Amino acid sequence: MKKMPAMLTLIGVPLYILGAFSTYVFAPEGTYQNVNDEALYLVFVGDMMFDRYVRSRAEEHGYDAVFGDTPILFDGAEVVVGNLEGPITSNVSVSDWKDSGPNHYTFTFDSQVASSMQAVGVTAVTLANNHILNFGTSGYLETKEWLTANNVAYFGTPDNPYEPVRMEVDGTEIVLYAFDTWYARDASELEKRIATEKEDSFIVVYAHWGDEYETEPNNGQREYARAFVDAGADFIVGSHPHVIQGKEEYKGVWIYYSLGNFIFDQYFNDAVSCGAVVRLSLGKDGTYTPTESFISLERDGTTKVSSCRTVIPFVTD
Repeated sequence: MKKMPAMLTLIGVPLYILGAFSTYVFAPEGTYQNVNDEALYLVFVGDMMFDRYVRSRAEEHGYDAVFGDTPILFDGAEVVVGNLEGPITSNVSVSDWKDSGPNHYTFTFDSQVASSMQAVGVTAVTLANNHILNFGTSGYLETKEWLTANNVAYFGTPDNPYEPVRMEVDGTEIVLYAFDTWYARDASELEKRIATEKEDSFIVVYAHWGDEYETEPNNGQREYARAFVDAGADFIVGSHPHVIQGKEEYKGVWIYYSLGNFIFDQYFNDAVSCGAVVRLSLGKDGTYTPTESFISLERDGTTKVSSCRTVIPFVTD
């Protein structure tokens, strides 16, 4: 939309406790209520991995339970987007959380993952990541079938990486593009496509990039992000490092380099077990306000709303 977004409100207390941000408030019954009925609400989460230990716990307690109390963060949102860090297939899992052997990072997710994502409010996922082809082309194609059957949109596919998802919400077109450094790494091609979008569309780039476990984005991430903004993107968000990385505002556009983990079985330090969720309040005039909340990966295999952080820091120049 190429409009100047409203300034981010930074409050040094957890969003889910205070509920004092201007876009929505915490209601007594345990849901978020939107204050501005004219705004659209978009929510972005990080990496979602449903194999290994998460799968073992889900098989015992159900896949909906994996999300813990985090669906509260989706309340009132028309669009909820995350990174699906692997394929959904009918194959038997080969990645045992007790075994760090060669298949430890070869993921496949149970078919119930698609219906559970739909049930908690996830509306779209990016498939542009380094694990989507863990079970080859057949696993990837089956993933698309399960997502389609459960009305979860997808974008950033290995065979058509630059084709976006388009969502029409209350007269506003939301366009979701993917970028990654495995299958959709031609930044110039993505820039050309972004530049052809309509002026009044709200264009998001969800990127899978960066160095794992590094809390600052690398120079390549920053160069890519700014090029996408120059081409016309309105919001940039990323994942893959498994930790929260800093944010910055460039030409009035917010860039969140990594939201870290959202569903994962990484518990070896506080950085990997604390993830971020960003919610946008998008006005009819194209301005938007991002607000931040945080989640923690729990040892029982679930994800819970958390006070593990109070704010995402700005990138250190």
